[in-house]
Amino acid sequence: MKVAILDDETHCVESMVLYINRLFPELKVVYKSTKPIEAVEVLKRIEVDLLFLDVEMPLMDGFEFLEQFDTLNCDVVFTTAYSQYAIKAFRAQAINYLLKPIDEEELKEAIIQCVHRKNLANSSCLEVDFLLSQLKQDDVMKHKIALPTVDGFEFINASDVIYCNSQSNYTTLFLLSGETMVIAKTLKEVEKSFEKFSFLRVHQSYLINPNHIKKYSRNDGGFLIMSNDQRIPISQSKRSTVVNLFEKMKNS
Repeated sequence: MKVAILDDETHCVESMVLYINRLFPELKVVYKSTKPIEAVEVLKRIEVDLLFLDVEMPLMDGFEFLEQFDTLNCDVVFTTAYSQYAIKAFRAQAINYLLKPIDEEELKEAIIQCVHRKNLANSSCLEVDFLLSQLKQDDVMKHKIALPTVDGFEFINASDVIYCNSQSNYTTLFLLSGETMVIAKTLKEVEKSFEKFSFLRVHQSYLINPNHIKKYSRNDGGFLIMSNDQRIPISQSKRSTVVNLFEKMKNS
């Protein structure tokens, strides 16, 4: 599992590295930094599984740091000397919150929690991928997607999905029938499953079916109106992709 550490105090970074190397030598610290602005660019290029993120840093605090990403596909554990940030940290979808000075037992619990979550996610992905590979031989099933449920899988037509909205590690699918489905998968995992159906990621929290776009507006930074009349925001980084899609549709 790959780990990154961001803290404006060098001794805090090095202490965390020592803790991790001693408690979990199988983990690999692939990036450590005291500079949040630089770290934004690096973490957009490399993949990590777990980020230890300081809250109070000059120029950019931990919450502002997370806002620089459309999606940051790793677990986040906040580290800070100030307990008043706890509620805000969990609202920012952190999986844990550690007070400085770091307690080794609490650090162990946070890492074990992340490892457990990764194992569950990998197991679930392998099950779905295997099932889909078997179903590809059936022409009828080529248009369906297999979604994990509490007691198995449910198969739905990809064309019946209007859009998907993520909340932390859960994703809600909004269907043409007006029903919704909630699955224990991140939007990145759902996006991979829907890849062959040409779904489009337009925001860190939204994946849409282009066939259900009803209207595009440039107002308020840009948004879409879907066939169920729901308004979907478009992130700045995805705006050019959406506009290019419309240009191709217009010229086809």
